[in-house]
Amino acid sequence: MNSLETQVEGSYERQAAMLEQLKDCLELERESLIQVDVDQLWELMEKKNALMLDIEKAGNAIKCLMEQCFPGSPESPRANALKYWPWFRDLRKQTDLLKEDIRARLKENMSFIQDTLGFFDELIGTILKGGTERLGYEHLKKAQEPMGPKIYYREA
Repeated sequence: MNSLETQVEGSYERQAAMLEQLKDCLELERESLIQVDVDQLWELMEKKNALMLDIEKAGNAIKCLMEQCFPGSPESPRANALKYWPWFRDLRKQTDLLKEDIRARLKENMSFIQDTLGFFDELIGTILKGGTERLGYEHLKKAQEPMGPKIYYREA
């Protein structure tokens, strides 16, 4: 294994470790959202932002190193890495799975936040209206039809 290949592998491993940390942050964020722990949420937001910057830096470093490893090749550096480095496929798969898991957790957390904000918006709206709005199922009832033969009320 040459020096550049070792550097790429090390960078990929660091990136995978940071993605794992980001996934853990999102799990903690979910728990903090459920428990409404605002202080913890601020800490997690700062940690997530720092991790995102580090992950982006690692990705850029990997890209530059791979371009150095396969200069002038007609194929992409990724295709060459898949062809020549047996470890690359496993690390790539691991990082792709972590990224997908992170997207799913992020989507769940965003949905939870939106649902919670929607609930509080409705609650405050009800309080401000003085509770006059009826929140039952009355709006689902059909309108009362006039009594009498229905033939007179049909459209021509």
